[in-house]
Amino acid sequence: SAAEAQEPETKELALGFGLDLPFAVHIVAIEKGWFEEEGFAEVTTKTFTAGALAGEALVAGEIHLWTPGNLPPISMVHNAIPVVVLGVDSINLGLDKLVVRKDANVSAPEDLYDIKIGLLEGSTASLDLANLVDHYGLDASRIQTVNLAPPEQLASLISGDVQDILVWEPWPYRALQEADAEIVHTGLVSHFDANAGEEVQISHNRSIFVASQDFVRENPNTVDALMRVLMRASRYVADPANKEEVLKLFSDFQDQDIEVNRALWDNYVFDPTIDQGYVADMEATADFLEATGRIRDRMNVLEYTYT
Repeated sequence: SAAEAQEPETKELALGFGLDLPFAVHIVAIEKGWFEEEGFAEVTTKTFTAGALAGEALVAGEIHLWTPGNLPPISMVHNAIPVVVLGVDSINLGLDKLVVRKDANVSAPEDLYDIKIGLLEGSTASLDLANLVDHYGLDASRIQTVNLAPPEQLASLISGDVQDILVWEPWPYRALQEADAEIVHTGLVSHFDANAGEEVQISHNRSIFVASQDFVRENPNTVDALMRVLMRASRYVADPANKEEVLKLFSDFQDQDIEVNRALWDNYVFDPTIDQGYVADMEATADFLEATGRIRDRMNVLEYTYT
């Protein structure tokens, strides 16, 4: 029958998960039973502490959907790893933050020369730092960075092994709670003394839905059904009337403090639209990767975006 022809070829889905709020979309869909309505018999989640590990699991077929920041999959695509972008989960331009110990006395961009910055190399933070250096005319060779995963960044900031971290939420929030620290820049706004409050975009970070190209080609009905569920959940999460319900569903599912998630909520814009803003953020990220020699044979972003 026509209905059977549209049934998902794969009825058991495995979703790669993280701990942060972009996964509110997935969790709402799970808790509302919308996957079942689209013909999926089982949906499991696998939580990863690092995006690279989730990407490896996707390529290995251990998960069917990965929702990372946009930098890693763009790099993978250009290095002949067959992944594709299915859509946008959330726009996170203000999510990354430069958090500095107050005793480091950083009040101007040039003060960054005198400290060590903890960040995860190859993440969106690397692009943020490059854009910050470019915007303020700094000498990149004088910036000292230490490659650390977010939990180690927080520990090193508290101990004083690094004086600054550049990382995404919820780690800046935790840093402000656990260290005598302050924010000197976000992905969108400066808090340096000379231009405090000025809009300065250094981030092009979006959480995106990524799948294996082979999986998409072999399971068209599955992917159609998956994206119908995610778009339905995205609209629900984006509706301000549903904010408190979504926060409770997410916090209960993740066993997290709802007050922390409520404080972080406004860092995210849940908008799945594929528009010129999407293209611009993806191209800016690819510009950085190309300039630093991490990708070659540049592709148009719409070549690997399967809308």
